Amino acid sequence: MPQPDRHPEETRAGGLAPLAVLPVFVPLRGQRAVVIGGNAGAAWKARLLASAGARVDVIADEMSDEMRAAPQSVPDGIVVLHARGWRPDDLEAARVVIVAVEDEAEAQAAVAAARRAGAIVNAVDRPHLCDVQFGAIVNRSPLVVGISTDGAAPVLAQTLRSKIEALIPVGLARWLDAAKAWRAEVAGRFVTMTARRAFWQRFADRAFLEPDRCPTRDDLDDLLAGDAGASEGAITLVGAGPGAPELMTLKAVRALR
Repeated sequence: MPQPDRHPEETRAGGLAPLAVLPVFVPLRGQRAVVIGGNAGAAWKARLLASAGARVDVIADEMSDEMRAAPQSVPDGIVVLHARGWRPDDLEAARVVIVAVEDEAEAQAAVAAARRAGAIVNAVDRPHLCDVQFGAIVNRSPLVVGISTDGAAPVLAQTLRSKIEALIPVGLARWLDAAKAWRAEVAGRFVTMTARRAFWQRFADRAFLEPDRCPTRDDLDDLLAGDAGASEGAITLVGAGPGAPELMTLKAVRALR
């Protein structure tokens, strides 16, 4: 039976539109991950997994220069290289398995073995074999932004990442670390969800107003005091040079945003 024409807004349920993929974030600290393959693409995935705190075992007959350098170039986690072919028992207790091999039959066999082991699987350049995809990442950890075009336009995702990186101050990470440290005290101070939300809104406003400053106990005390001083405003002077918007600094763009 024909359905009546509807405006796109009317097809949404609870404000949601259809999603090409589901954005999820997987904690990997202390978890085991396996990378099958030793090429440059596999090296990037191994470094990425280790950056999230995983212990990464790389198994490949041949290792690229990028892969040989990976164990010494990760900011967190561990990368261990095993110069040999992979076996199904290599995948036991792995949280994530990356398959980066040239042969299609070998890739299918590795993916099947990884799934039997209960791992989340990504097969490089083989979306039909993937449980998950890797998108572009903006890293202001603990703030992490993932961007996906569902494989349609990776370069567009990278361009968008660059624009978002320009808008998010690097120093915001310090405020997020403070938020983690303060969360229990805030929860004990404010009983209602409304009061807690108001606190975190004040926190967010201050973090973006002074992103490059390290937050202190004085900041927490001021924010816990509530709306005192909320009527006080602030003025930001933005120099535009000769008037060409392309010449504005990143700090000026953030202030305008």
